[in-house]
Amino acid sequence: MPSDRFEKRPGAAEPRTTDLRHSKGDLWVLLAGLPAAGLLIGLAVPRLARWASDSPVLPWRDAVAFVGGLDAPWQTGVVMAAGLVVGLVLAFVAMAEAMRLRLTDEEVRVEQHDSTLVLRRADIAAVFRDGKHLVVLGRDSAELARGEHQAPAAALAEAFRAHGYPWRDADPHAALFRRWIPGTPDLPAEAHALLKAREAALKRDAPRDARDLAEAVREAGFAVRDEKGEQYVRPLVGE
Repeated sequence: MPSDRFEKRPGAAEPRTTDLRHSKGDLWVLLAGLPAAGLLIGLAVPRLARWASDSPVLPWRDAVAFVGGLDAPWQTGVVMAAGLVVGLVLAFVAMAEAMRLRLTDEEVRVEQHDSTLVLRRADIAAVFRDGKHLVVLGRDSAELARGEHQAPAAALAEAFRAHGYPWRDADPHAALFRRWIPGTPDLPAEAHALLKAREAALKRDAPRDARDLAEAVREAGFAVRDEKGEQYVRPLVGE
């Protein structure tokens, strides 16, 4: 997985801008390492298929036998090329999904999912790490931004605190989350309907729909997070 680092850019008197982004080493791992791994996997797959085809309990035997029969040089080249393409796709997806940040004393610029979001410091109530994710909460305790960021928590804390942002060691509202159970009376019917639709979006691997539905849940007065395949929900609480 890619890691990030932060660089401070000099201003008139002292550094006022901090970039949290991919390092050159991380980019080399993504753009060279993953495609190279794809090539090697493409080279190995026909051999593994031939080895596995002797198993008496092998599922999809016909498909495995077909792959194992790809032993001509041109066929091996096609499989390796497919592995290369898959590696490149994974590299670019990882780069697009990873959160990139630029901090100033006045705002946080978030680049993620091919879009840019600018958050004013005055609108931010808390910033913290949730596993591998960096989370920014607004004044109503709703998530303003969430995304995977591989920089160490200490480096993130240093960068945000240097610009005066309210860094927290953990989610200040974690105790309010409860696992969503359809039909429970503590949530209105509207929230249940949105969470059910979001559950379906997660099951069909539609992250954009899941994000849009999370925003709709927020507009209904609740925050939602995912943990081990389950949705957890809490009411929004203002400062």
